[in-house]
Amino acid sequence: MAISTIIKTKRDGKITLSDNGAANTLVIDYEAGDFSMSVGGASVSLFLNRGKISATPSIRYNEDQPITFSFSAYFRDLSDAGYETLSEVLLQSGAVGSGWVSTMGANGEVFAIDVGILIEGTDHGDASDHSFTLPNCVVTGSWAEGEPNTISVSGTSYALLPTSIA
Repeated sequence: MAISTIIKTKRDGKITLSDNGAANTLVIDYEAGDFSMSVGGASVSLFLNRGKISATPSIRYNEDQPITFSFSAYFRDLSDAGYETLSEVLLQSGAVGSGWVSTMGANGEVFAIDVGILIEGTDHGDASDHSFTLPNCVVTGSWAEGEPNTISVSGTSYALLPTSIA
């Protein structure tokens, strides 16, 4: 099938956070649609010839760089033992703190999650929806009052590239 001719917009996306094995998930509802990411890939080293770039540069792959991302959502709830909230993911409290297992394992020192991105395609005539996963993410966040109140999330996926790309 040919590449889609339909331009995708923020109305086509969905962000899902999940723990180890996706035993627990949280779909981010009521969000601005401003997800962004930067895929670091492997850094490239340039080796100069007496301080000059050669006609054919001497370049080599060097250290891998993690993926970074951010998004914002509208603040609706802080915490509750009966259901998960975005705030609980950031604070590792409530239902998330007591029931989610880090993607690094139950004994992992760092609390990490997977971040899944789904982009609607079939509703627009594509053969399938489009998706990818950012594995082993450590997230931080900030809250701000306004109209409406918002939660801004920043994260690092400790992977070279997204996985489960479809």
